Amino acid sequence: MGDLYYMLKDGEEIPVEPQGTLATEGWLPGTWVKYAGTNPTWSGAMAAVDLSDGEGILAGFLKTGPQHDVPVQELSDMWTTDTRQRDGGSTKADWTAFDASARFAFDNSHQLQRMGSRIVTMFIPPTGFHKFYVFETEDLAERTTPGTGAALTYTPGDKLYVSNRGRLTSEQEQPAHPWTGFVAARYDSDIEGNYLIVVAAVA
Repeated sequence: MGDLYYMLKDGEEIPVEPQGTLATEGWLPGTWVKYAGTNPTWSGAMAAVDLSDGEGILAGFLKTGPQHDVPVQELSDMWTTDTRQRDGGSTKADWTAFDASARFAFDNSHQLQRMGSRIVTMFIPPTGFHKFYVFETEDLAERTTPGTGAALTYTPGDKLYVSNRGRLTSEQEQPAHPWTGFVAARYDSDIEGNYLIVVAAVA
């Protein structure tokens, strides 16, 4: 399994500090977030964010997990900041061990070089051209009570929303869930699994 998210065309991005559920439970690349309602505590972050449930203001989505390894195996970059370990129990990296006052910088792949800090890259929608391997494949009813819902379909041009667990979905789970500004451009699969390519659109 390779990376769970790929940037195909640059978009607007800012450095943010994950807080709340993100900080305690970790997250996968491509997870959508909301503004946390608090100021960031770490130098260099433009804003604080927490996991989005699809409602209210959509701040954007996170480009990498808390610890980005190359190559990335499934769930390998889903770290938590409280236990500082990833799925499987590895504790080889301490996400909070770096100097928070250090200046941040982007590398040639536009990823924040300060991977040991509480700062990660957030893309602001609807900019860029993106490929996601992490998105909803079943509707809310099926995820809540298996056997009562259905598999989701993705057709080019479909508006994309954010699910109650912070993932892209073709289902508007609640009337108040805003459109992300992205539409599906392609739904297909390759050696790494099913993927969804999304682009910005005008309603």
